[in-house]
Amino acid sequence: MAADDLIVELVKEVMPSTGSIDDESLRNAAADALGQLYELNPDIDIFNLTDAQIHDVMAITIANDVCNRMDHQLGQAYEKLKYDPQQIQLYRQDVKEYVQSEVRVVMERHGSAGLDPKSLAHEVLKSTLEVFAS
Repeated sequence: MAADDLIVELVKEVMPSTGSIDDESLRNAAADALGQLYELNPDIDIFNLTDAQIHDVMAITIANDVCNRMDHQLGQAYEKLKYDPQQIQLYRQDVKEYVQSEVRVVMERHGSAGLDPKSLAHEVLKSTLEVFAS
């Protein structure tokens, strides 16, 4: 089993109502999360994670998935903005950092009871828009 497959399975345990159509998006988000995890801790053993590391990788994966879906929905809007591409990337990075933090907060609030991915994404997106759209 590849590490990103393992992460997708972990996410599905927390968010059981994800369907197979979500697998590719989650797998891409998991690959990004692995990269971030290795940047933070290059010696990490992905197949022997602590509970805290599992929580972190799930939060990063879910946040990346939310950001990827936002980028997909806003792709054409990005092209029409008056800002230069570097400014857009800085803005996207700020949003991504906020979304990662907010996903962690929501996951902690819901505990291990399991999360509905749509309500999680809605809650995170709502707070993100409240912060960044003003």
